[in-house]
Amino acid sequence: MKKTIFAFLLIILGLSAVQGINRQRIFDRIYGRGTSEPFRRIIFENDSNPCVDLEQNVLEFPFDKENLEIFFSKLDRLLTRHEGHVTLWHVGGSHVQGDMFSHRVRCNFSTLVPDIVGNRGMLFPFAMARTNYDHNYHMTYTGHWNTERNISRNLSYRLGLTGIAAQTSDTLSSITLNLNVGKFPTWRFNRLRILGYASDEVEMWTVDRKGRVAYPTHDAENDTYTFDYREYNDSITVFFGLQRGERFTLTGVEPINTAPGISYYSSGINGAAAGSWLRCKDLERDLALIKPDVALWAIGINDAAVPSSKFDEEVFMRNYRKLINKVNSVSPDCLHIFITNNDTYRKGSANVNAEAVDEAFRNLAIEYNGCIWNVYEIMGGLGSSTRWRSLGLMQSDRIHFTRLGYQLLGDLLFNAIMKEYMNQ
Repeated sequence: MKKTIFAFLLIILGLSAVQGINRQRIFDRIYGRGTSEPFRRIIFENDSNPCVDLEQNVLEFPFDKENLEIFFSKLDRLLTRHEGHVTLWHVGGSHVQGDMFSHRVRCNFSTLVPDIVGNRGMLFPFAMARTNYDHNYHMTYTGHWNTERNISRNLSYRLGLTGIAAQTSDTLSSITLNLNVGKFPTWRFNRLRILGYASDEVEMWTVDRKGRVAYPTHDAENDTYTFDYREYNDSITVFFGLQRGERFTLTGVEPINTAPGISYYSSGINGAAAGSWLRCKDLERDLALIKPDVALWAIGINDAAVPSSKFDEEVFMRNYRKLINKVNSVSPDCLHIFITNNDTYRKGSANVNAEAVDEAFRNLAIEYNGCIWNVYEIMGGLGSSTRWRSLGLMQSDRIHFTRLGYQLLGDLLFNAIMKEYMNQ
């Protein structure tokens, strides 16, 4: 990965100076003049038929680019002056919970400037719910915890940005976070924010690898406990300090690097549809903590997993409007990128509802000055998941991708965003 994504972009685009800033010069400075490092073609072929239609790998703007320009101006400031933060939020179902797709994009963004990494995003100990997550970080726990996810219609706990919560009354409860698994990238934090609420005051504390103890500042209005550290950490243990009879409900763990950088948050729950995220009562409040500059909307696979006669485009769009308005209420200039459904199969046949979701996203992109990244067309349209499966890029269900397939999508999405950035 490293610099190869950019080498690919710079060679195929023939980049030039843009108004107000020479972005070619930025990347010459970062990567060396001409970016001569060999690049990797992100394309697969099956006989003479390409698996990826690279001409479709663009951001489509059916209306205008005002919000895009605001996002890119912040990115310019960060890359040229090392000032400010740029925050992206990627939300969806199982494609996002697995985090192979979103983490690939996250890692690609972390390579933009070698000394600017940013925030890893909001985390959760998914092992508590006995469900999957990509082990690019490790989180273990002690004590007994009960969990709920936003796919449940009858919720006992308040949910927020992660779409999941865990509650404990165990006096020995703790969680341990190891942020870095593998060699790349190296995430660090000098602030830790625990999202959650207690039945009474709790005496929470953390212990780092050197045995140093820290205590938090509690914000009761936002249900957060914030630890500040003099040194950077990549691992920590949080003790909840519950007394007998007390309860604590955990809704997120956010390791924060306060230095300028690009932060990529992802929120995914297996089986989640648009209505599932509307059940998260604290979603808007949590969004106010991160104030996304870009929202990448990937909710739709589960909404469309019905017979074509039962997919209601108007209900789908109405639910989406409610979610988008929550983002806009805290981040009015946010750029909305709508990621279309990939080609899927349902009961042995290609699911034509992907085209209805595509149409809904086009209408929403016009309404909210957003854009579309059309996975459906990039894959090759109706029935293309069969070809992707034959190349080892999709699983046998022709709904989910393999790790290689998700990583390919992550590279493609990153390239589409950067292609637009370099052409502006």
